[in-house]
Amino acid sequence: MNRKEFMHQCGFACLGVMGLSALTESCAVSRQLDASINDRSQMQVPLSVFITSSKNNRQQFKRYIIVRNDRLNYPIVVYRNAENNYTALLLRCSHQYNELNVNGDLLTCPAHGSEFNAKGEVVHGPAEDKLRSFVTTVDAQNLFIHLV
Repeated sequence: MNRKEFMHQCGFACLGVMGLSALTESCAVSRQLDASINDRSQMQVPLSVFITSSKNNRQQFKRYIIVRNDRLNYPIVVYRNAENNYTALLLRCSHQYNELNVNGDLLTCPAHGSEFNAKGEVVHGPAEDKLRSFVTTVDAQNLFIHLV
């Protein structure tokens, strides 16, 4: 195979991989949301962002979402425990304040390996303190995360 044929085949292979990647990314259900903070220091999240689909007149829900706001240094993960029961946790490790990764119900610190459950409790150290949590309230259409 000469150089021109090689470049031609590699070019098509790269385009195919990029196209497949874009297609699968567009099908993914986003779990991140930029949320506003109102004048009462509450982050407002529409409850509709938890809905993934409706089947047989029954709605299905995401287990969690991640909310961000430019005024906060770290994102917040919000777990949906029941219809009007939510847990909001700051994604900041209590050990050395690194941003945590969300892996379902397990929050992990990429720096030193601390792990926390969906209630913010330490599962594995070196962290010793649980995560900062926020009070949440719900009205007919929104979830409010009380930041103070």
